Formats: sequence, structure tokens, C-alpha cells
Amino acid sequence: MKLKYMIYIAATLSLTSCNDAFLERAPQNLNEQTFWTSANDLKTYANGFYSLIPSGVSNLDDTDSDTQVPNNINTFLWGQYVVPTEGGAWSQDNWSTIRKLNYFMTHYQSAQGTEAEINNYVGEIRFFRALQYFDKIKTLGDVPWLEKDLNVDSEELYGPRTARNEVAKKIIEDLDFAIQWLPDAGSEEANRLNKDIARHVKARVCLHEGTYYKYHTELNYASEANGLLQQAAEASDALINPGRYEIYNTGHPESDYHNLFIMEDKSKLKEAILYIDYMEDKRMHNMSHGSEEASAGFSKDFVDCILYNDGLPKGVTTQPTADNTIKEEMKGRDLRFSQLIKNDAYLTEEDLEKDNYDDDYVDNYHLTGYHTIKGYNPNLPSGYYIETSDGIAYRYAETLLINVEAKAELETLTQKDLDNTINKLRDRVNMPHLNLNVGFTDPNWPDYGYPLSPILQEIRRERRIELAGEGFRFDDLCRWKAGHLLDNVKTYIGKKLSTGKYAIVYPNYTNDDLSYQEGKSRKWDDKMYLYPIATGELQRNPQLLPQNPGWK
Repeated sequence: MKLKYMIYIAATLSLTSCNDAFLERAPQNLNEQTFWTSANDLKTYANGFYSLIPSGVSNLDDTDSDTQVPNNINTFLWGQYVVPTEGGAWSQDNWSTIRKLNYFMTHYQSAQGTEAEINNYVGEIRFFRALQYFDKIKTLGDVPWLEKDLNVDSEELYGPRTARNEVAKKIIEDLDFAIQWLPDAGSEEANRLNKDIARHVKARVCLHEGTYYKYHTELNYASEANGLLQQAAEASDALINPGRYEIYNTGHPESDYHNLFIMEDKSKLKEAILYIDYMEDKRMHNMSHGSEEASAGFSKDFVDCILYNDGLPKGVTTQPTADNTIKEEMKGRDLRFSQLIKNDAYLTEEDLEKDNYDDDYVDNYHLTGYHTIKGYNPNLPSGYYIETSDGIAYRYAETLLINVEAKAELETLTQKDLDNTINKLRDRVNMPHLNLNVGFTDPNWPDYGYPLSPILQEIRRERRIELAGEGFRFDDLCRWKAGHLLDNVKTYIGKKLSTGKYAIVYPNYTNDDLSYQEGKSRKWDDKMYLYPIATGELQRNPQLLPQNPGWK
């Protein structure tokens, strides 16, 4: 997709006596008397929101989790985030896009065209509104649901928040409308949304909220969980069953996973539900070069979770599990290891001749020593933002992982479902198939604080590995109510050095022997499942109270 910026809408109105984050002046560059007259006007307005679609070139977006470790601590995860007086996650800027989307919803009715022509663009706007509100409930929980643009006299400025589960229903209504009215995949106008994109996002939303309600029992929404999970399964089935999409697999397990991300032209890639078109001198990115200067690396905990090529985890396999060097660690592992993490294949002969050369993986840009190479192309010329390999905004691999997890949670999962989902991912890297009975007990399975079946343990592992670096992990930990897994010291250390010790990224917070120390080591607080609301907003509108749990 080539993102087009047809209009620019920006202006703000500052108020001090109400919920001013929801307010913004009407778009100043639109002539109200002449603009809202045709379906083409609606298209032009909708063009301005295509920048909300993911860039599709993410490889360092899990630094707020146990999968990747930034060079500097994430102050939120380390309990150092302070409730803001103004701004934060509830700032005017954070509500401005919803304001603009709702401006469309209260003005489009005067446009002339057939029902299908008009509703095509209404569907686009409602899709984008769903994206915005999904981010809102993940970040803030209960938020006001708004369906129209507000002015200084609007009662909603002083209104309460809408319960999270009710907002989720509205999000799904928006996505269902988009599924109904957007064109079928393949029949849409070039570079625009289609039904399958909306189906994929609906499946993502329903899985997220369904599992969130199941495991966050304090919300008392558990009775709604299975209905959402069923919708996730059905929406993803609608993408799987027709056979339009498939996992990229050319029969080269040692390179297919890596090549998926660095191939230049993804316009024909069947794993891309939506690809993003990058073009020289038009729109370029920094995915490959950024990995070289990442200021982050994979964690030891992530590396240890990767299976061996016998399909067994480190605590069960009979294969050698030494980790003195990356070469040793990589031996006999799932081939995604060598396609995710920099290894000796990327070093020169001169590098390899150095004494203890393996220690050099730890450098100023990669303090864990585990460099990400997802999207890294060593054949590119050096330079910033000169890359034109297409991105993948929505990937079929995620669809398969949504489907298999939803069905496992519903306890309807069959071996056929596994073969159509996770085992397609495993086939790409020549890994043994996952069986419904799993066939082993991993002594190192995470303790989620509640009973979890072996099959769900392995589905969660597969998701973590396949989507590593793409920005899903923190949301996953939150919806599974598993933030406490971040307390594990291995989630913020790196590889073993020639001294026999492991690379320590945060010496002020980590003991040399990697022991856990209260008050020094990282400690999760359940309040961090949500961000707080700025105190200024609560003062201006007391109906937004109470503050999100645990925040003062």
C-alpha cells in the first residue's frame, strides 16, 4: 500500500473547564458548503487516515517486554512512571484522530452516491475508528465512547467513561460494518482497504479482549470471554478456509523465514494480508540499518525459550544445550534462531580469528549480544532511511496464531486445526509438528499463576517466537495477566561471555550472580496493565473518576 496524504487537518482549542482532550476545531481547510457532496469527497477525507495502518517494518518493537531488552531501562516497566498532571495517554493529541473520524461520521450524509459507494468510505472510517479505540482500551481500559464530533456545548465533555467491554462491542460493530461494506479482497481499488483486512483486525481484537476478560477475573467479564473467542475463531476461519493466503515457503527452511522480511517486492506475497509499498525517493524505511544500531537485543529468556530441532525445549531435549557461544547455542535449534539472531554466518574471517570473538557480539548497540536480524539485509549499502523493501502491515502468520489460540481456549482445537495453523509455520523451518497431546512436560514452562494446558503453553511459545520483535509481546503479557513474568532476571540479561558470566545490561539493577533482590531487581505491579489518567483531566471532569487501579 502506498500511503497517500490527501488532506491535513490540524488545529486545537484549549479549554480549562471540561474534558477538553476530546475537543478540536473543525477542519479549517474544508469548505462546508461544497466539500461533502460526492463519494469522491469521502474518499479524499478517508485518505488522510491511511497513515494509521502499521508500517510493516517492525523488528525492535518488543523492547517493552521479556523478549527484547533496550539499552536503557523502560521506566514504565521499572515502576518509575509518575502520574502526569496533564497529557500522558489522555492528552488532546491522543484524542484528536477520533475527533476527526467522528467529524466525518456527522458530515458524510449529504454526499451523493449509491449506498455501496457511500458505505465503502464509511466502512474505511469506521475501520480506522476501531483501530483507535482498540489502542485506547488496551492503554486506558474504560474510556468514553464517542460517535460524533464535540463542541463547547456538548454534554459528553462532562460525561463518564464507558465500560471497556461496552467499548469493545462498539469496536466490533465498526469492524462488522467494514466487513459488510468494504470490497472483497482483490476487488478493491488499488492501495485501499478490503474485507479481509477488517476480518483480520476483528480476529485480533476478539482474541485480545476474550483472553483479557478470561484471565482478568477482577473485571467480572469472564462470561463474555467465550463469545469473543468464538468470534476470533470465526473471523480467522474466514481468512483461512478460502485458501487465498499461505505461509511463504519455497522449500529452503534455512532462509525462508528471514527472506520473508527482506524481499523487495511483496505485492504478490500470499502471506501478506496487507503489504506496504515502499519506493525510492517516495517512502523509505530503516528496518535493516536500524537493527545494526538497535540499542536493544533479544533477552536470554527469549533465546532459552526457542525449541530444538527435535521439537523439544531446552529442559527436555537430549541434544547438547551448552551456551558458551552463540554457535553452541544455535546448534540443533529451530531454524528461526539463526534467522532471528545474528550469528557467525554474518562475521568475517577476520572476526572469527579473534580470541574470544564471541564476546564481541556484545557491543554498545546490543548490550545483550543477541542482535536482531529480522529484516536485516547485509547486502544493502550503508545509510539511513534508504531501504525500499516492502513491509507487511498484517501478516497471515498472525491470523493462524489467532485461530489456533482461540480454539485452544475454547477447548475445540483438533489436530487438523494444528496442522492448518502452527504446523504450517513449523513446516517453513522444517520443525516437527506440534501434536494435540504435546508429548512432553517442560520444567521451564512459565508459571502464569493459573493452570494452563500443555497445548496452550506451546501455542504461546510459538506465538512469541514467530512474531518476535513485531510488537505483540507486551499486549500478550497483559491479556494473559502475565506481567509478573517480567520479574525473571533472565528477561533483561544477555548471552554468556568468555568469563562464564552473562552480559548484564543494567548493572545498577542486577546482581552479579543474577539472584533476585527485592527493591533492586525488576518488580511488576498489576497497576501497569493500564496507564493512568492525567490528574488535570480528573479535576476538570470528576465523572472520569476513579483513577485506574493502583495509580495515585
